[in-house]
Amino acid sequence: MSESDANNQVKRVYRSPLREDAARRTRETIRSAAAELFRERGYVGTTVRLVAERAGVAVRTVSAVFPGGKAELFHSALESASALPQILFDAPRDPSRDDADFVLDHLVWQATEIHENIGRLVLAAVESSGADEDMARFSAEHGLDTAANAMTIAEGLASNGMLRHDVTVQYAADVLYTVVSPQVHDLLRRQCNWDTVAYRNWVKATIRSGLLG
Repeated sequence: MSESDANNQVKRVYRSPLREDAARRTRETIRSAAAELFRERGYVGTTVRLVAERAGVAVRTVSAVFPGGKAELFHSALESASALPQILFDAPRDPSRDDADFVLDHLVWQATEIHENIGRLVLAAVESSGADEDMARFSAEHGLDTAANAMTIAEGLASNGMLRHDVTVQYAADVLYTVVSPQVHDLLRRQCNWDTVAYRNWVKATIRSGLLG
């Protein structure tokens, strides 16, 4: 190996921890700024220039870090929010309450944690789906995933004898899909200013009175 080849190899493998840390911090700053704007202004109302201004960087920096533009920014913000730690439901089972109460507590707790983290981002995508092809595709996929999850829960309730005799699995899935949705969560939490306790109690009461035996 020649001296120039050796030097080139050293250059290729050399990595600066300080530079990498700065790059990570810049990426996180941009992503956080984008997430704030998507929640505040929606997807259509957010531009790369606004993200750059909020993050305190140049537009070309945003474009260099997120070459996929606004769509990449959105998906990165959603991925980051989805990875936020959730407060796990760890309440002990109360023998004085039936199994349905315990299942409802767990279901609604987890759904609330998810909506608190990513609900506004999901709604930003849904609200802009008519104007953006990428958001339309994401919204459709998210809707299918949510419906499938609601059906799985409904089937579980039915198999454990928790549904009322006059409630079909499909009806239960439809109710769960609607009641435990980011749209309803946003209406009650953001627009009606309910706290999480009031929201959880309403969801549990609605599901219990409408579906469970």
